[in-house]
Amino acid sequence: MKAFYKTLSIIIILSFVLNFTACGLNKETSEEVNNLPRYSQVTALENKGENSEVYKIENKDLYKIGAIESLLGLTYNSKNQIYVYTENISKGQNFDHNKITIIKDNRKKELKDFYAALDTKLSPTGDKLAFRSFKEDSMESAEGMKIYDIKKSKYISLKSKVLVSGNLYGWISDNKIIYYGSMEGKSDSDKIYSYDFDSNKEEVYLDNTNGYCLHFIPIGNNILFISSQGNSQAVYYFDSEKNITKSIATNVTSIIRSAANYQKGEAFFIGSEGDEKQMAVYKFSSKGLKIQRLTYDFPKELDEDSEIAMDIQGNIYFCGMDEPDQENSLDVYMYDREEGSINLISTHKGKYNVYSSG
Repeated sequence: MKAFYKTLSIIIILSFVLNFTACGLNKETSEEVNNLPRYSQVTALENKGENSEVYKIENKDLYKIGAIESLLGLTYNSKNQIYVYTENISKGQNFDHNKITIIKDNRKKELKDFYAALDTKLSPTGDKLAFRSFKEDSMESAEGMKIYDIKKSKYISLKSKVLVSGNLYGWISDNKIIYYGSMEGKSDSDKIYSYDFDSNKEEVYLDNTNGYCLHFIPIGNNILFISSQGNSQAVYYFDSEKNITKSIATNVTSIIRSAANYQKGEAFFIGSEGDEKQMAVYKFSSKGLKIQRLTYDFPKELDEDSEIAMDIQGNIYFCGMDEPDQENSLDVYMYDREEGSINLISTHKGKYNVYSSG
């Protein structure tokens, strides 16, 4: 009898320990953050190897405000104090092994249930985060687009059969995201879809993209996009209210980076024309339905790996170089909206990138 009770006691203790451990493993832990970042509307990062120096951009100048380690990418909402960092863990052949760190309400949380995460995009208020991930260090291990609810600290399971194409997704409101893709095994399903998180419903947002969509820019509920058909490319504008798609330009053949001014119905992007390899900054206005080229020879070359950022006044920031043959010779430039001029605002050359608050 004593042996029976002893065995029973051991089983109960082991059961308690296992349950406690399981709860500990499944429970999402967070860490308190005492010193919150104080980023401006536009932030510049200068890569110094393992560290990046952080600059706020104000009044056509860069002001150093600190440094951060192992940073691969930054997405943030300064108004609501939500910061998302993509941080390097180790180098890989195709992708850097990384993790996502989220800071909200003075708490830090980490997402690392993947090998690599790319193209983080916050919803307008920063409550939700979209990104794409890879399970391993290979293109074939793509896991597609994921949505993480920052407010509720959990992933959102989408009732969708659409395979999202690369990073072709973007928020049009806090509870609605649009994305380009197709349904596996279903012909003629290449479309732009929308997902409403209030109704948990997926719908076709734009049925015809006039070819294979290469890049799109949400401008409020409307979309500026570039598509390829055969050997030709063209830029189109979709007016969602009128349900009309208009051809805008056939000379622009690529768009790689973009930012939108929803209030003014404008989009700014880095792209190229015809067979030119030289990238330039362009402006699109939904009022005149025209594209205007903003940069030519100054700077001589734009950095294709850097982002394009916009401040509250509508000024545009980007990285480029006047001495393309020199390594890490980037500068930060600003397009002054009022003056219509391009200004050099960094005081020394470096390996820069620019980001703007959502």
